[in-house]
Amino acid sequence: MKKLAALLPLVLLAGVMQAMAAGLITKTQAEQNALRAVGMGTVKQAYIEKEMGKLVWAVDIEGAATYYQVWVDAHTGVILRVILHLPPSQTVTKQQAEQIASKAVGGGKVMQAQRDQWKGYEIWDVAINQPAWEYDVYVDAHTGGVLKIIKQGNATSMKFISKTKAEQIALNAVGGGTVLLVVLEKSDNPPDWSVDVKATNGNEYEVKVNAQTGKVIAIIPG
Repeated sequence: MKKLAALLPLVLLAGVMQAMAAGLITKTQAEQNALRAVGMGTVKQAYIEKEMGKLVWAVDIEGAATYYQVWVDAHTGVILRVILHLPPSQTVTKQQAEQIASKAVGGGKVMQAQRDQWKGYEIWDVAINQPAWEYDVYVDAHTGGVLKIIKQGNATSMKFISKTKAEQIALNAVGGGTVLLVVLEKSDNPPDWSVDVKATNGNEYEVKVNAQTGKVIAIIPG
């Protein structure tokens, strides 16, 4: 922790030097713009990073009961986003986020819920499992609004073709040979059988076979 604290001034100095070299607005200008955007507070730190595909000054400002991070366009000085960090008593609780997420997808078993950041929002990332589907639900940690739902098939409930059938499909795809290794990749989308084959021509291939349909997805040399 002491080493990290010692490095922080060097990181900030490097950011200032980078800004000067690139003809960007200065740290002081960014801080002034950020303070005007939120109205009051004390700048705790400011550093250059890449957000929203742009170079920005990320300015952390502390108020009496709030904490902000302001993204200032490092080229123009325009305010791109103001992220409000509220005290714990003023944010959505883990239990509330789980209930909101569960309702949004029609129920299911909550596997986990963790705090995260997404596109400048503070969120609860809630993972929910249903018999046929798995969801990641992004719940705004300030408002409780559902920002995004990611839906994918539940691999534990899917019916897969057999290992033997996958091997035969892979061998047919490369004109015959010898199977070296077979692995069921459930985490791939879609899930696939990864079949390593030494073909009759002496070359080795990884053949990816859709674990549900048996369709050859890819033949990768080597």
